[in-house]
Amino acid sequence: MTPMKRYALRAGAGLGALAVLAGGIFYFSGGYDRWSSGRLLTNACEGVLPVDGMRALLGDRNLESGEGTSEGSLDDAKTSLRVACDIKRGTGENTGKHTRSGSVTVSVNGVPTLDREALRYDSLYPMVQSSLPPVPLGRGWNGVFDAGSSREAKATTAVLLDCAPGRGDLLVTVSVDVRGYPGDTPLDNPERRTAYARIATDTAANASRRWNCDADLGEALRTVPLPVDEDEYVAPADAEGTCAGIPARGKSVTRAWESERSTALYEKCVLGGVEGRPTHEFAAHYGPYAEGARHHHIEPSRDRDPIASGERSGLLPGGSLWTIADCPGGGGPAFFTARPHGDDDKRSEAEWAYARSALKVFAERSAAAHHCSAPAAPTGPEKGQP
Repeated sequence: MTPMKRYALRAGAGLGALAVLAGGIFYFSGGYDRWSSGRLLTNACEGVLPVDGMRALLGDRNLESGEGTSEGSLDDAKTSLRVACDIKRGTGENTGKHTRSGSVTVSVNGVPTLDREALRYDSLYPMVQSSLPPVPLGRGWNGVFDAGSSREAKATTAVLLDCAPGRGDLLVTVSVDVRGYPGDTPLDNPERRTAYARIATDTAANASRRWNCDADLGEALRTVPLPVDEDEYVAPADAEGTCAGIPARGKSVTRAWESERSTALYEKCVLGGVEGRPTHEFAAHYGPYAEGARHHHIEPSRDRDPIASGERSGLLPGGSLWTIADCPGGGGPAFFTARPHGDDDKRSEAEWAYARSALKVFAERSAAAHHCSAPAAPTGPEKGQP
């Protein structure tokens, strides 16, 4: 072998060793994880996830993407846009240390739903499920932040985008569940819960561009208030938010759990008695939440839609009172409900009368804040009626 060939072989071996070394450094220094997670996050959910925010939340290691679904578009005349995905942080190997887990679930829905019959027994949209009032996002965003009933690690943020005329709207719902070390209470940290909500607002901004929604977006969130907890209530006379104006009633209504009054797509007021147990729940649904609530309460259990038949108030099959108000913008009527707790058969006329009068106050104040018409006077079981 000539000296030149020996030199070439040595040089090639040296370059190969350097390549292996560089690859090892790239892998063990986290470079591969960053590349892999970046690729996963960029491709998931039709490309609308905020990659940097997701990385800051879940990290770069052991990320997994669910199968996800995607159908329809804002231009589809028959099938509404429905996109869903989830990203999870795997627990990895058991090292004997506390392991942090986490997940982000995202839904993007076109509003209104065009193929309602196909979803007759399913929810039209992801809903906020908290038993206590969520808080409005503010900063120009039509959305709410829900921390659950006990400030657990899971938080849900819903954002409604008002798209350009003729294109419908977009509802973006993001649920974040990040659990750290035992005793960790991330939602008590304003920076962490604001980071959770920003995942939703950033996803909404990306979705607006992705599907040519061309909505007016809100400003970057500075902070997100923490929703009320079970021990954070006021006397009804002191209520200034969503429960304002509703009077107390003996021992059965002495406490009120409320959020700030705003123009959010979903509002709630919860009343309770001296023992702290809820006795009444009032909810105001707007836009897709009104559509979804009517679908949930009325369509699966009746042959006709009373609202489509001209009715303006009444009693739902599950025992809740309801009324509606016409709102500007073509988003359909607002839908208000009052759910008294307890056995309907044992409820006196005086108790029904209080529920009707309280719903009237709640609905009128909410409708006025949203620039809607005055709601219809609530009706329901009266003396002599079933």
